[in-house]
Amino acid sequence: MLFKVAWRNIWRNKIRSLVVIASVAVGLFAGMFMMAFFWGMAKQEIGSAVEIQLSHIQMHNPSFTDDKDVNFTIEKGPQVLDQLKKDQRIAGVSGRIISTGMISSSSTAFGTEIHGIVPADEAQVSCISKNITEGNYFKEDKKNQIVIGKKLAEKLGVKLHSKIVLTFQSKNGDLTAGSFRIAGIFRSNNSAFDESTVFTNMNDLAPLLGTGADLHEIAILLKDPLMTETVTASLRKSYPSLLIQPWKELSPEMDMLTGLFDQLMYIIIGIILLALMFGIINTMLMAVLERQREFGVLMAIGMNKPRIFFMVMMESMLLTCVGLPAGILMTLGTVAWLAKKGIDLSAFSQALSEYGFGNIIYPELQSSMFMPVIIMTAITAVLSAIYPAIKALQFKPAVAIHKL
Repeated sequence: MLFKVAWRNIWRNKIRSLVVIASVAVGLFAGMFMMAFFWGMAKQEIGSAVEIQLSHIQMHNPSFTDDKDVNFTIEKGPQVLDQLKKDQRIAGVSGRIISTGMISSSSTAFGTEIHGIVPADEAQVSCISKNITEGNYFKEDKKNQIVIGKKLAEKLGVKLHSKIVLTFQSKNGDLTAGSFRIAGIFRSNNSAFDESTVFTNMNDLAPLLGTGADLHEIAILLKDPLMTETVTASLRKSYPSLLIQPWKELSPEMDMLTGLFDQLMYIIIGIILLALMFGIINTMLMAVLERQREFGVLMAIGMNKPRIFFMVMMESMLLTCVGLPAGILMTLGTVAWLAKKGIDLSAFSQALSEYGFGNIIYPELQSSMFMPVIIMTAITAVLSAIYPAIKALQFKPAVAIHKL
């Protein structure tokens, strides 16, 4: 009975009720859309880091990660690599030799990290081959090729087919230099990576380093990213002498990013709902003050104060319950459309690339987002109704009945 009365009451002034419902729907839409937008950004940055630099899992000699000394290679690296290629859980695996050194053009020089790779294997674990903007991703019939980032090419003042010199320390401690020609220039979402990392063919770099068939790093890309922790644990048992790390350990700031975004988004939606709460309080208070006579009559004929209190509370809850699904449907529809089309932020491409973001952001909603938002909205509705409900209890029947 109380439910029916509350439901009829909210439609006695349709415009006012629709305004509250629209406020709830738009507020909820704004909060959830921002969550979807920023989660899309975070997921894209993590995905870019995994595809460009980290992969899902990396294997090293435990001493190599301290200062990247070329003497610390993976024990029986080629055999380990062959065994991993047979693992059905793995989509791609690439062995690398790595050295830090200088890259020099005719005009200037910069520090860089040199990756010696097997091009076909590297193409399975990273997207560098797909990000070539000029030239080619290595040609089989040519020696001493190098692929560098666009940002680094601009700093060096070089272009496609230009000759550059790599200088580094070999395995026996000698300072070694090699001349390479730029075969391709790539551009990724991470400008810092583009200007600090270069790629050469392992067969060209290994003789200069003196590493032979040894490897410094094995990068692993999994078929199912959700299996990262499980596969990492399995590999640690199989290769106890090696340092095996998932991407979350390789880049803890990426792992922290997801938690940071979650906290930030709940703060933002909390602020939006707080502003919405004051709007609902104002509307409900107006409705209560306009119905003084009605409340006076109800109390005079015997309706007790708890029932009046809960009736006002229920009116607020009903308004919110109508606005809640409307807001969720608006969010689902908008996010589904933008998830295919994307939001073009190319006007801010330079700033975004500094932090590893792409030019087009694809919003994405997590199923885990819905329940906390629904609970927060319900709490907002309850809190919004408390003061108007208390105000309704303060009316005295004898005085309220005579109100015009």
